Amino acid sequence: MKISTIAKALVNDEFIFYYQPIISLFSGKICGAESLIRWRQPDGTLISPSEFIPLAEEKGFITEITHHMLPKVVQGLETLNQIDDSLFVSLNVSPNDFSDREFLDTLQSTISGKLQKRENLFIEITETSFLPSDPHTQKVLHEIAEQGLSVVLNDFTAGYTTFSTLTQLPLKAIKIAMEVTQRAPTSRMDFRLFRHLVSMANQLHLSIIAEGVENYETHSLMAAVGCTHTQGFYYARPMPLGHFIELLNKTPDWLEYPFGLEYLAQFDHIDFRRDVIRTSLMIYRNQEKELRERALARLPELNHEKCRFGIWYKKIEPLNKGNKSYLQLGIEHKEFHDIANLLLEKSLAHANWAEIERIIVAFSNKSKFMMNLIQDLEIEKLKDYYASSQKRANKASRQN
Repeated sequence: MKISTIAKALVNDEFIFYYQPIISLFSGKICGAESLIRWRQPDGTLISPSEFIPLAEEKGFITEITHHMLPKVVQGLETLNQIDDSLFVSLNVSPNDFSDREFLDTLQSTISGKLQKRENLFIEITETSFLPSDPHTQKVLHEIAEQGLSVVLNDFTAGYTTFSTLTQLPLKAIKIAMEVTQRAPTSRMDFRLFRHLVSMANQLHLSIIAEGVENYETHSLMAAVGCTHTQGFYYARPMPLGHFIELLNKTPDWLEYPFGLEYLAQFDHIDFRRDVIRTSLMIYRNQEKELRERALARLPELNHEKCRFGIWYKKIEPLNKGNKSYLQLGIEHKEFHDIANLLLEKSLAHANWAEIERIIVAFSNKSKFMMNLIQDLEIEKLKDYYASSQKRANKASRQN
């Protein structure tokens, strides 16, 4: 294949996008899509990107393709957002685009006045194709985020990113490399590695997308460990936009109650309690201003609706309408944060130690009660889950 052939196809507008659904494990429904380039020749034959993208990158022509395709992905996203303004679309961007001075200007002019929710456009960059520690790369990623777009690191664990680098990049989500996802069900050690990756992403307030889900076992496992999103042939293969919209209108549902996210919420709750008590004691015992400021800066979010636990609580609301344990948990969670803020306030004021001790005991007791409520909710949902599973099994048996 020659680069002139690719250039001619670009002029003839032969490049199109196919869309592969991305599933929210909070709802079990389609929440977005990855846009994947295809070369549709005049006779209708589709050419895979693996046959022309490497050559385009090698010859420096990939930037021309990116500039040409940006308006198409924005138009596709606008179409989808007219159906549901929460749907997002991700676009894979080549690191070569980052060395193109016009890339950011083209990106800005393309989205200007066209996207009501800019955060619904995800810019994906593949970990294996760039060095995350490169200052220029970081600068471009931060400028993309400053434009209101969402940055996603693709193929995480397949390349050069260190864990510390993740805190330096303005990421909204990471995509676990397909090979790591598909190995997770196969061995104890691979499963543990995957589970810890999910836990780490949760600690960093990142959504985690498991790519390469091809069967029910993997899908169920991803929900069990706490992934927020999944993608793969189990749900659907990439398809034209019209077919994607048809699939959306059928409202397919792959819901498994997100027990894994519930377990992560329990860890978030325990971490919050530990961090508040540790910080309170530190600022109570030390009057040094800079030490106190650093200690307070390390605290998790103190607003009960914006903390990790509060975000989880809000997202599972549709699954728990009218549930008494769920409603009570919300009340207790707010009171838990009220006590946390009181403890910090009294510690900063260096109140009487007896008062500090009393608040810590009340804080810990409230924490214990919340953990009991979470586990009560878990037991209720497990009963519902297995009851519905039995019904499905009985129905399938009768049909056979």
